[in-house]
Amino acid sequence: MADYWNRNRALLITVAIAFAAIAMVARGLEPKVWLSVLLSGVTLASLYFLLAAGLSLIFGLMDVLNFAHGALFVLGAYVGLSTSANPRLLFNTLPLFLAVAAGAVLAERFGVHLWRRVHTQARRRTLRWVLLVLAVGAIALSARGFPIRRINAFNVTAVGGAVPTAEAQEPLNLMIRRVALLFLSGLPFGLVLAPRERQQERPRRPAWQTIAFVVLLLAIGLFGLWARDAGERLVLGLSVDMRFLLAMIVGALAGAAAGTAIEMVLIRPFYGNPVTQLVLTLGLSIAFIDLIEGVWGEEGNPPMWPPSFFAQPCRSRSLLAWFTERCRSIDVLGRAFPTYRLFIIAVGVLVFVAVGLLLKRSRIGMIIRAGVQDSEMVEALGINVRQVFTFVFALGSGLAALGGVIAAPFLGVYPAMGSIFQLQAFIAVVIGGMGSFPGAAVGTVLLGLARAFGDHFVASGLQLPFLEEPFRGSPAIAQASTVLIMAIVLLVRPSGIFGKKE
Repeated sequence: MADYWNRNRALLITVAIAFAAIAMVARGLEPKVWLSVLLSGVTLASLYFLLAAGLSLIFGLMDVLNFAHGALFVLGAYVGLSTSANPRLLFNTLPLFLAVAAGAVLAERFGVHLWRRVHTQARRRTLRWVLLVLAVGAIALSARGFPIRRINAFNVTAVGGAVPTAEAQEPLNLMIRRVALLFLSGLPFGLVLAPRERQQERPRRPAWQTIAFVVLLLAIGLFGLWARDAGERLVLGLSVDMRFLLAMIVGALAGAAAGTAIEMVLIRPFYGNPVTQLVLTLGLSIAFIDLIEGVWGEEGNPPMWPPSFFAQPCRSRSLLAWFTERCRSIDVLGRAFPTYRLFIIAVGVLVFVAVGLLLKRSRIGMIIRAGVQDSEMVEALGINVRQVFTFVFALGSGLAALGGVIAAPFLGVYPAMGSIFQLQAFIAVVIGGMGSFPGAAVGTVLLGLARAFGDHFVASGLQLPFLEEPFRGSPAIAQASTVLIMAIVLLVRPSGIFGKKE
């Protein structure tokens, strides 16, 4: 018992304080009210956790604070919305990204032969910048004139009204030309990513495997172009539930792919230089949001359609009855509570369990935990830590994008949605302890409950024993409650609840 207390003292004390605080503030509330507010807080905590989990993993292994994490949340929401309601955007843009990736993979595999011929560091730096400028310029020229706004104008609320698919997308031969040009544009990117020093080289896959993978990427892209009209009809013909599931998968994959690109192109060259990483990711977040506004517009979008399991205009008496009735809300002690929020809570719990099992029970999880403790020792054992870094960055980014897809039916879709959740996720990571995955979960629960109860008491008032009338504050008090919790935790434990002293 003593050993269990010593191992879990921080968690047990936090839980006890949280329960005491909830009991104190809920003392004057009806059971149905405080339970409903409690569930609302756990709903917010689940959304915060999907961002905070990735931030915690990335910082714990790589010591990188990714300020573009909120932009990945927004990207997931928009990609999920487009996959569900406008699949022609996916079929007309995915081949372009696959072409760039194919060119980069091919050049990265064989680029070592180029760098071996450049012997001085000054020439290598010059060549690297020349290749970057060439790559960006080639991609800009290849994508020039692409009708992204017409393709995205799939409903009557778009600027200029809806545009039919036949008029929105370019002819097939022109799209194939773009794919070829973008494949060539990816070659300079691959050369930049190729190892430039002999000590940076790793055992490489056989050349035929790389060539086969590149051919596969190009084949998938060209097939998607050839079948884009049929693919659009197929996706739109699916049920709402299947389209939502597809949106979750595609949104998470889009976030993981974007995270992989960020790590390989922007983060990897600046490991050990945190200031540069902060500036780069902060600038990237601004550029990312501008790009999203350029593709989808600055105006917000209506909430994405939720699955049919949460769409029927009725109220289920119990959770068991909901499985057959599929009502929009469920009875919680006589008060209606949206069932989709229960789904958000379930997703948060499943992600927590899945990532926890990955870290504790799998080989890659063992490598990640060892890398957090001593990455140099892991490298000395012959494990490619660079690939592990990329995997962790992709995993964290995919979780953030998945959170955006899950939040889309609940919050709607708008460009500024990521900044709000990113701030709360950072606060949760600080409260729980930088780099601690359980700490991120505990921190998000504390913030979610604080925000939910704070919003409730701002709206209805808080009856204090020494006041005759309920105390009502401004909404800013509820927003500041999360910062106040962070300040109290850091005063008591500067490293966070689960943080370790350096």
